[in-house]
Amino acid sequence: MWQAAYPFFKWHNESWLGQAISGSIVAFPIIETIHILAMAVMFGAMLALNIKLLGLGFKNQPISLLSKTLLKFLNGGLLVMLISGYMMFASEANKDFSNDGFKFKMGALAIALLFQIFWYRNLVKKDNQGVAVRGLSAAFCFFIWFCVGAGGRAIGFV
Repeated sequence: MWQAAYPFFKWHNESWLGQAISGSIVAFPIIETIHILAMAVMFGAMLALNIKLLGLGFKNQPISLLSKTLLKFLNGGLLVMLISGYMMFASEANKDFSNDGFKFKMGALAIALLFQIFWYRNLVKKDNQGVAVRGLSAAFCFFIWFCVGAGGRAIGFV
C-alpha cells in the first residue's frame, strides 16, 4: 500500500521548490533553523498553557485569559513549522519515502494536529473543565508532541 504513495513523493522531490532547496547549499539549513525556532515558540506557549492545565502555575489567571495571548503564539509557531516542514520534505521527499522515522513523525503529527484542532484549542478557552480532563489533556499534549519531535530526530538517523 505504501508503494502507491511513491508518485506523490517523487512529484514533490522534482517540484521547483524541492529542486531549488536541494540545489542550494544554504537553503535547507536556513529552513531547518526557522523550523526549530518556530518549534520553540510553539512549545513555549504550549508549556505555559499545560502548566496552567496541570495546576502548577498561573494560579491567579484563568486559562481562558491566558489562552487568548498564548494561542496566537502556539498557532503561529505551528503554522511556520508546517510550512518550513513541508519545504524540507519537498527537498528530500525521495529519501523520506523509505524512512521509518518520517513515517512515524507523520503519523504522530496527524494525531497531534487532530488533537490540537478538535480538542486542545477548545479546552484552553474554557475555565470550567475538570481537573482530570485538564491534566490528562496536558499530559497527552506533551506526549504526542514529544513523539512528533522524536520522529523528526529519527529521520536523520536512518
